[in-house]
Amino acid sequence: MLNKISIAMVLLLSGTVHAELMNLDNAQLLDVTGQGGVDLSWTLSLNHQYANDMSKKQISDLTLINAGNPSGAYYQYDCVANVLCRFAFSPNNHVEKVGNIDNKKWLVFKQIQGTIQIDKFSLDGSTIINKDGNPQTAINLTFYDNKPLKIRNLGFSSLAVESNAEEGYLNKSTYTTYDNNKVVPAFDQGAETGFMGVNVHGNLHMSGNLKIFSYNCSGTAGSRC
Repeated sequence: MLNKISIAMVLLLSGTVHAELMNLDNAQLLDVTGQGGVDLSWTLSLNHQYANDMSKKQISDLTLINAGNPSGAYYQYDCVANVLCRFAFSPNNHVEKVGNIDNKKWLVFKQIQGTIQIDKFSLDGSTIINKDGNPQTAINLTFYDNKPLKIRNLGFSSLAVESNAEEGYLNKSTYTTYDNNKVVPAFDQGAETGFMGVNVHGNLHMSGNLKIFSYNCSGTAGSRC
C-alpha cells in the first residue's frame, strides 16, 4: 500500500512541474546584466626540474633559497640528454656540397630551457564604446603590479651552425681542446660548441587592463561579434 501511495505522489508532482525555454531578442539580451569573473595563474616550464618532477608544487622553495641553499630553485637545467633539448631548423633547406656528399646546414639552439610564471591575473567582462558610438561588450584582462611575471633561466646555452649528410642537429661536439691540443679553460670545458648564448632571469611588473573586442561588431544583425 505504501509503495502505491509513493508512486501516486511522484506522478502527481511530475504533473505539476513545468519548465519552458523562451527566446530572447537582441534588445532583451542587451538588458541582461551580470557580475563576476575569475582569477587565474599560469606557469610554463621547459627542461627544468619543476617541469620534470611532478612532486614539485612551486617553482622554488623560498625557505631554502633565503638560507643560501641554491638547490631550492627548481628552475635549474634538467634534461635527460642535451640533444633532446634543442630547437633546429634549416633555412631554405640550404645544402653545402662536400665532394659527392650534400651536407644540409642547420641553425641549432642548444640546451633550450626556461620557466615563466604569473601568480595572478583576472579575466572578466567589460563594456567599451565602439567606433559607432554604441556600448559593446569586451573581454577584460587585468594585471597587478604586485604579481609580476617571473622569468627564470629562460634562454639557450649556445647557438651553432651544424651540417651533416643526415641530421646535423644531432651533432654532439663539445669544447675539450684547441690550438694543437691545448686544454680548454674550465669555464668552457665540456660545453656544447656554439658562438653565443642567452639567459634571462628577472621579474616583469605589469599593471593595468587589456580589453579584447571585435572592431567590426556594431550590435546589428549583420555584424560579426
